[in-house]
Amino acid sequence: MIKAYKYRLKPSAKVIAIFESWLTLLCELYNAALQERRDAYRINHLSINYKAQANQLPEIKKDRPEFAHIHSQVIQNALKRVAFAFDGFFRRIKEGQKPGYPRFRSSFRYNSFTYPQSGFSLKGKKLHLSKIGKVKVHLSRPIEGEIKTCMIKREADGWYVIFAVEEPKKEVEPAPKQSVGVDVGIESFATLSDGEAPPIENPRYFRRAEMGLKKAHRRVSRRVKGSKGRKKAVGWLAKKHLKVKRQRRDFHFKEAVKLVNQYQSVKVEDLNVQGMVKNHHLAKSISDAGWAQFITIVIFKAEEAGRTVIKVNPAYTSQDCSRCGHRNQVTLATRIYRCSECRLVCQSQPIKMAWSPLRLL
Repeated sequence: MIKAYKYRLKPSAKVIAIFESWLTLLCELYNAALQERRDAYRINHLSINYKAQANQLPEIKKDRPEFAHIHSQVIQNALKRVAFAFDGFFRRIKEGQKPGYPRFRSSFRYNSFTYPQSGFSLKGKKLHLSKIGKVKVHLSRPIEGEIKTCMIKREADGWYVIFAVEEPKKEVEPAPKQSVGVDVGIESFATLSDGEAPPIENPRYFRRAEMGLKKAHRRVSRRVKGSKGRKKAVGWLAKKHLKVKRQRRDFHFKEAVKLVNQYQSVKVEDLNVQGMVKNHHLAKSISDAGWAQFITIVIFKAEEAGRTVIKVNPAYTSQDCSRCGHRNQVTLATRIYRCSECRLVCQSQPIKMAWSPLRLL
């Protein structure tokens, strides 16, 4: 299994300057590669692949000596990102989705570079990067397995390193309970179908931080564009958004681990979250809950622990009886479910846009 380990870096001012210069050059290369592909197809109807663009790197280094100071595989990875962007574009066209043509990157949207195979080594608490030097790393937890790739990432509160690690297989112990259905909602974050545990409360991290975010937005809007004060205000706003993002992600991981430790099989709705956020009355609350991220984390943790996750078609899950399968015409506002065939009576919690997990088990 491939896992990601993320650690905070403590680079010197000299190393930070190198990081920033590399990101600027790599962003320029990314945009140039994207421009070349777009113009070649628009003017001559030619498709340029990664290999054709990678073959031009020696000439680019002769014309632009500053690119010679960047590790070769880091430069190649920037071109691969362009290739991945176009692969995703053509895949979405084939699947009938909204394609989303690859976009040019501004300097503040290109925030990472990667050593895909070599050029880095971790010795103790020092990370050795080719053509950069040594960087201190805050190793908050030990690494189990073999490091495959190394990514340096810039975030609002500093620099981080992300290792992709191949971990050995571990012995899996069976869970104490067999199966559970998980009903995500807004009033309560999730409800379990076995009824043994109370509903999981929705932390509403964005709602709690909303007043502080509005204040930070007002501060940005008051500053003169291009000034140091505006740059500082933008950084303060980005840190507030980053904190909310990390709080929500930490909450999702903790709840996912609880589910995986207790149940062998977890069943969730196959939600179309992108379609649901089109409801502008509930879009902010749905985005704040982060259902899609939570389900993704549950799937990842289940795979790691040898569990299974089953996605259930959400159609009629609130109307089909879990005992006899008869479909009863009820609305989402109905809190007590009464089956007209087998007389089953179930009571659900009062949550908005809730669906009953009756059919999951």
